[in-house]
Amino acid sequence: MPEAIIHLPHLRSLIGLRVRFLGEACIIVEVLDEPPTLVLEPLDSARVIQADAYGHASEMGQDNRLVQVLSPDRLALGNDLLDLELLD
Repeated sequence: MPEAIIHLPHLRSLIGLRVRFLGEACIIVEVLDEPPTLVLEPLDSARVIQADAYGHASEMGQDNRLVQVLSPDRLALGNDLLDLELLD
């Protein structure tokens, strides 16, 4: 098995950084473990109604963006990750 190209502790250190994703200023608010994914929250987005596990309106929250860290074959960095622009 090939050695991991990225480690979760390194990713977690990115939480709080401001980035530009698809032309939108965002902040990294969370890192999901499997598959490794950055959760971005737009800095200027309006709150939206979020659904629960059954699709019913549940609560107000931010509209988050997900950025896959690895490519689908998990051998390289994901294209969306490479497109992030650091703002800090």
